[in-house]
Amino acid sequence: MAPPYLTAAEAAARLNIKPASLYVYVSRGLLRSEPGEGRSRRYRLDDIDRLMARRDGAEGALDFGAPVLDSALTRIADGSFAYRGRDAIRLASSASLEDVACLLWDARAETAFGPRNLPAPIAWPPASNATTRLQAALPLAGARDADATARDPQARAASAGRVLRLVAAALGGKKPSAKPCDTVLAARWKLDRKGASLVRAALVLCADHELNPSSFVARCVASTGASLYDAVAAGLAALQGPRHGGASRRTEAWLHELSDADDVAAVIAERSRRGERFPGTGHPLYPMGDPRGRFLLDALAKALPRDGEQKQVRRIADAVAIQTGVSANIDFALAGLARVLRLPDDAPMQIFTLGRTVGWIAHALEQQDTGRLIRPRARYTGPV
Repeated sequence: MAPPYLTAAEAAARLNIKPASLYVYVSRGLLRSEPGEGRSRRYRLDDIDRLMARRDGAEGALDFGAPVLDSALTRIADGSFAYRGRDAIRLASSASLEDVACLLWDARAETAFGPRNLPAPIAWPPASNATTRLQAALPLAGARDADATARDPQARAASAGRVLRLVAAALGGKKPSAKPCDTVLAARWKLDRKGASLVRAALVLCADHELNPSSFVARCVASTGASLYDAVAAGLAALQGPRHGGASRRTEAWLHELSDADDVAAVIAERSRRGERFPGTGHPLYPMGDPRGRFLLDALAKALPRDGEQKQVRRIADAVAIQTGVSANIDFALAGLARVLRLPDDAPMQIFTLGRTVGWIAHALEQQDTGRLIRPRARYTGPV
């Protein structure tokens, strides 16, 4: 029996959104549309109802979808995502973060990551943690980079490479070097070959994810003519908010709570009955599950099949999926990776920051190429 379908008007009415917003849902992979009669499109009722059940309240979904900007960097559709047309999951199997940077920046490796292309030496500012050290170091390094505001493509690519190496050094607690980013973190955390490979894959998966809040902020700053250092600093500031980068911290906390539970399924079932939410699960752009989380958890299981922590992390993810129908996302996978590899508490944030620096730079470069200032208009709602 064929599934029931709705017209565009019916689907928009059921979701309580405008028809124009419905098309944004489709463009962002939240809904599938199929050919209807003539030039019309139709929408499956079960897809509509599933989306209604999973979105966060009546207002949440399309705050998520505006504004919309043209970009050739990352495509998210049909439950997968690609960097400039290349499947990101396949890239995570073997590519380095530098490989992905060259792809997203449209740059040559010898220009961006030549052995002599290092940031100018600076004394690391005193800081309580790696993120604070990086926030203080970015403007200092930018002031010493003669190409910081260059518009020549090669000069910009070279400056981009220096920014990424600065970020890796600040997070790794080392002087900037020509070593690959995953190697810097692996050395910091004393990881073996398997652990280093998992961190490499995680960095690649975090490199970009279209117009998330921090990437949009980076684009806004770049549109003013500010440097790549400034754009990355802005992205890093946005990442500190509890509704963006803070998700990994909440996920780490509840994973720690369940780390010693004898019956994970029972605990999850009870929490679900109480209406509790599970940080690090679900994603508005992936109604059928975040492929980044799935890939990283599978890679963990393959690399360390007998590890007790790995098994417990997997049991937690499976129990949540069974109880709620919502699977683990990248935040859960990063928190799980940190637990299994016995990494420091802030490791998920460091991995995300280093990986996403590539995306912040890519968005900044792309926005600079447009020559346009991002200046949205406000819809005034105050007294007249």
